Amino acid sequence: MNEKIRYFIAGIFIGLSELLPGISGATVALMFGVYEKILTFLRKFKEFNLIIPLLLGMILSVFVFSSLINFLYENFTNLFNLLISLLMIGYGIYLVTNTYLNENINKGKSFYLNLFLAILIGLSLSGFYISGYLYQEPYPFTLLVFGFVACSFLLFPGISGSAFLLSVGAYPLIIGSISNFNLEVLFPFGIGMLLAVTTMPRFINKAYSKYGKSILVFFGGLIFAAGINNFL
Repeated sequence: MNEKIRYFIAGIFIGLSELLPGISGATVALMFGVYEKILTFLRKFKEFNLIIPLLLGMILSVFVFSSLINFLYENFTNLFNLLISLLMIGYGIYLVTNTYLNENINKGKSFYLNLFLAILIGLSLSGFYISGYLYQEPYPFTLLVFGFVACSFLLFPGISGSAFLLSVGAYPLIIGSISNFNLEVLFPFGIGMLLAVTTMPRFINKAYSKYGKSILVFFGGLIFAAGINNFL
């Protein structure tokens, strides 16, 4: 297969994965063998000929599938929330158990404390979701921070940016804004993403190399708790 076509197809699946809570875009990039190229591009701005079709695939996927997801959310809210909750709960359990069983990780008290704190933090975030204040007053700075964090997670294998957005109650707002092209929301959110793309790759690479397994366990617990919140 032509490399540019492969990168375009990878971009489509990465974009779709970032719209679905619990699925990591970086993990999909690893599956397609393009993750290292993405990090190299972000660090050194090389491989433009391959990154451009990847970005085109991601942009096309995000705008096409966001409309579908927004339609499903607005017209089948309860069923959609149930499916998303089950996806996140299942993925959170998979992330923790897979790391526990297959990785060389300390399985002592620190493992369980890490997991307990993640679940506790995830459950405490339900206040954002229940209050729904983000739907009423999407403060630009808040959206910038959420864009920064969500995009940082996009660069980290195993962690879902949209799961974070769901855990703080911002997921429907962002999906709806992409679908309806609401620049009032998308502009500050996009600025946050741009800041993450330009500042985080080196840090994420070092953090993943040194603390990757512990981070995966923590976010597995966080995603699991977010799924419980969404279900309730």
